Amino acid sequence: MKRIAVVGFSHETNTFALEQNDQPDAQVSLGAEVLERAHPKSYIGGFGEGSRRPDVQLVPIADVNPVHGGLIHRDVFEHYERLILDGLRAARPLDGVFFALHGAMAVEAPYTDAEACLIRAVRDLLGETLPIVATYDFHAIYTDWEVSALVPVPLNTNPHIDAWERGVEAGEILLRMLDGEIRPVSRRVYVPIIGPNIGQSTWSHDAAEEQRLPMARLDQLRAELERTPGVINLTLQGGYGYADTPDTGMCVIATTDSDPGLAARLSAELARALWESRHEIRTVRPILSLDEGVRAAMARPDGPIVLVDLGDDPYSACPADSPVVLESLLRHGAQDCALTIRDPEVVRAALAVGVGATLNMEVGARFDRRFYKPLAVSGRVKSLDDGAYTIMGPSHGGWGRDVNRASFRTAHVGPRAVLRIGEGVDVIFSQDVTGIERDFFKSAGISLESKQIIVVKSNQAHRASFAPVVAGIIDLDTPGACTVNYASLPYQYLRRPIYPVDLEMTWEP
Repeated sequence: MKRIAVVGFSHETNTFALEQNDQPDAQVSLGAEVLERAHPKSYIGGFGEGSRRPDVQLVPIADVNPVHGGLIHRDVFEHYERLILDGLRAARPLDGVFFALHGAMAVEAPYTDAEACLIRAVRDLLGETLPIVATYDFHAIYTDWEVSALVPVPLNTNPHIDAWERGVEAGEILLRMLDGEIRPVSRRVYVPIIGPNIGQSTWSHDAAEEQRLPMARLDQLRAELERTPGVINLTLQGGYGYADTPDTGMCVIATTDSDPGLAARLSAELARALWESRHEIRTVRPILSLDEGVRAAMARPDGPIVLVDLGDDPYSACPADSPVVLESLLRHGAQDCALTIRDPEVVRAALAVGVGATLNMEVGARFDRRFYKPLAVSGRVKSLDDGAYTIMGPSHGGWGRDVNRASFRTAHVGPRAVLRIGEGVDVIFSQDVTGIERDFFKSAGISLESKQIIVVKSNQAHRASFAPVVAGIIDLDTPGACTVNYASLPYQYLRRPIYPVDLEMTWEP
């Protein structure tokens, strides 16, 4: 019987976010819970499918998901690293390990590349030859040592819809390693490009638009090169610009069967094509100023139009409490709008007065006042609910481009209150987080078809859900901890020069 440990440790860290992980309060599954709680279409669910064989026993260890988006403190990381190492130590003997990682985890020094530190500790415990495979997010960050110490199987899609497929692939690769069929070797080429995420879409619901997307064309090249004999996996990674590490940036990783030369050649070829597309990636989707974007949406004869609050994306660890788009909409006299702001104080006040009552209070900026201030409004409480709803897809982090019952999952954003402000401006105030799917709005009683403008706090993730049903999407240059103006962020470890902070730089793979 082949015994394979299953471990998850996933976090996308925005180094510049205020809500840090300074306590060991992560969501943790231990032992059998790791498999029992895993969504069947997740990385872990896919790995279970790909490694399913009578002679294979999965040994679940731990699945750790820190709950705050900001930096992970050193002692917190060490706590969970010990938890994982103790579990692996107790589970020996093991024939292999599967990791479900994100890849953009940032921890206080000296752990500036947390995943590599974790893998190094596992190697020290279990040895240099034990087969290890790991799934990664499209926005992962890597070191050369890390990709040589295991077999990386990252997402290929953005918005992300292939988690299950990559889990299946990881399972199949690990079994082939255990059977002695392949000896994978991986090579990475770091490409000095930092974002922007909105230009990194690899697919679209609209076939014509997809052909215009530079990353979609690069992904087609990636898939073609991946069919080269001897190639196990070839991936193009978007990186994550808000995790401040020396390796922050894009990269290409090639994994071959015992052929490091082939891995180096293919990764360099794809990296060169990526670099040559850098200007198009940066400009393929224009970014408008706040007021310019609001006026453009109001002037459209069709609808609904989605306005994207790029700077306050909760899925890039922002608090989602910015009221700047609401202020602009009200100042311009916009009507028939729906938007969302995280503000537990408004929710508590609305619960106290009830549906139909009027609230006069400041909203927004409850968590972060570095970039914006609270906004005084008067609004009628339109509805109240508990913030539990079902994401029915298609969705970022889901599986497939279409609605698929197998990918349905529940979401809990905490109690919500919908306030009607001005002429048809409906604001969903939530306690814990804001949603990026149309199901979030529909479950709060917002009919998308009746709105001219819908505002989402996002960067890329909303496109999977909204693109098929709206008339247009306008990206806004808004303030926040995930601003697209990377040069304004106080990096300590970012490698320079890097495009587009350094627009005139040259580079060769």
